[in-house]
Amino acid sequence: MNYWLFRFSGLLSLMFLLVLRPFPGSAQSTVTLNLIGRMWFPSNLNGCFSADTSGGSDVWGYAAPDGREYALMGVRDGLAVVAVPEMQLVDLVPGPTQQDCFYHRDIKTYRHYAYVVSEMRGTNEGLMIVDLSPLPDSVRFVRSYIHGQDIRSHNLSIDTTRGFAYILKQNYSGFRIVDLSDPENPVDVGQVLTPDIHDVYADHDTVFVAEGNAGSFSIYDVSDKTNPVLLARVQIPNAGYVHNIWANPQRTLAMTTEETTGKTVKLWDISDLSQITLLGEYLAPNQLAHNTHLKGGYAYISHYTYGVVVVDIHDPLNPVEVARYDTYPKNDDPAFRGCWGAYPFSPGGYLFASDIEGFLTVLQVNIVPTGIVEEPHPAPERFSLSQNFPNPFNPRTGVVLTVPAAGQVEVSVFNSTGQRIATLYSGRLPAGSHRFDWDGTDRRGQSQPSGIYLLRARWQGQQVVRKMLLLR
Repeated sequence: MNYWLFRFSGLLSLMFLLVLRPFPGSAQSTVTLNLIGRMWFPSNLNGCFSADTSGGSDVWGYAAPDGREYALMGVRDGLAVVAVPEMQLVDLVPGPTQQDCFYHRDIKTYRHYAYVVSEMRGTNEGLMIVDLSPLPDSVRFVRSYIHGQDIRSHNLSIDTTRGFAYILKQNYSGFRIVDLSDPENPVDVGQVLTPDIHDVYADHDTVFVAEGNAGSFSIYDVSDKTNPVLLARVQIPNAGYVHNIWANPQRTLAMTTEETTGKTVKLWDISDLSQITLLGEYLAPNQLAHNTHLKGGYAYISHYTYGVVVVDIHDPLNPVEVARYDTYPKNDDPAFRGCWGAYPFSPGGYLFASDIEGFLTVLQVNIVPTGIVEEPHPAPERFSLSQNFPNPFNPRTGVVLTVPAAGQVEVSVFNSTGQRIATLYSGRLPAGSHRFDWDGTDRRGQSQPSGIYLLRARWQGQQVVRKMLLLR
């Protein structure tokens, strides 16, 4: 089997800088997407519906304990594990390939495991469990888990804060609740029936549901796995096919996509679940969006033939496209071609994009805020890091880093056990004072609990650490 790899040298030293502002607000940043590489996996000619070829599906990411990163992509033959930024195929785990010409696969991770669902029958059908701990050498297929008649599934989400997976039922009648306490031996513990369903997003015992042909989305409290509670359901006026939903960590905003030509990507105020309000809308020129994820005041949208798009949502009333990479340069037709998935939660600031035609595209996201203030006259005399302010804080705090000369800088946040949970900056900075903000979320955008956190800044072999107190 042949895989095509496109390599690009001269990787930018400027890594992803996470700058967060409270809602509402406005961003003053420049966002760029720089190509790291593209890799092609075999796809079938004469694909489904309007697809040129089909084989590529969704993409997710995994950061190993040693700091190495991997893209996990659904491909025609199973799950591909690709080392980033090297763009090297580490392993391919065979998956089912029958009865679905689009080769739908969805991937999520929990601890050092990947969980893969698909719409297909055949080899390793069911919920595939893949152990990622043997990386960088290989991965280990553990087993497939099947519960009752639910063999196929379109999507899943994992609440990594609680250790539960939420998996679409095979007949699109709702979602299953699966306990991952023993990651290699999942157990179904409950289910929720919905009018229709296409996608779910789960975080901190809250599940957001995109309800497909029902033209609605819903929000559930699943604290009691045997008795989930419907918190809200919103019927979207003149809705298309409500395809995907994602919420920000603060649960003040949610974004929905409708996989219907001419239907906008919508941004909702969910701070009051009794009065959910439409705030802003966005739609690219190809008029057909697929999926969205929210991170740090930006939406990362896989927009089919238009490619992958970054939309600034700091002002939720006025979402603005600020960056785009065209993964499908043939045209911008409203068709099921091009960009399927976009994964923005890489700690190294990478953006993984997958195309139906079998392409994996890895981009470097660069967000340069005006919060970086240079003081060239005179240059500061010493390396220093201010105490964060406010402290204690909830949900946002900031620090000022001062460097006396240009050099490589890394600013990271660690929890009380010493685990790095977020990298705010990694790259070269000029001499001067530079502000960095943290909103109490980890590298995946998950809200962190109350507690003591350490912020560490490094510059040319020196380091300073400040203690921060987050009070929820």
